[in-house]
Amino acid sequence: MPLKIELKPHESIIIGESLITNDNERTRFYIEGNVPILREKFILRESEANTPSKRVYFIVQQMYLAKDPTPLQKMYLEYVRDLQNAAPSLIPYIAAISDCVINNDFYAAIKNADKLVKKEKELFGKTLQLED
Repeated sequence: MPLKIELKPHESIIIGESLITNDNERTRFYIEGNVPILREKFILRESEANTPSKRVYFIVQQMYLAKDPTPLQKMYLEYVRDLQNAAPSLIPYIAAISDCVINNDFYAAIKNADKLVKKEKELFGKTLQLED
């Protein structure tokens, strides 16, 4: 059964390795096949990954979109370790993400990473911003 996608004007979506941005009108299309898909509300651009939790989110997103996520696992572990050290109260959120990563369920990991980002913002606001 194909997946029906409706995009608002100027809304973006990632399908596989391609970023698709809609034009000025609402669009509906159907996707058949097994390919990673991310709607705009779940897309985090690298330039926006400016907190420890957002870095974790971004690398999980990259793992979901990658044909082979294995090369990204080391970076994921580094980011998670840094975040655990900086904010031990976030460990339960990190554990939920890691369980999904271990099971290669990267879409669920993204959803859990979204919860992590929201919790980080709730707890710390902008105090955990990364410096360039």
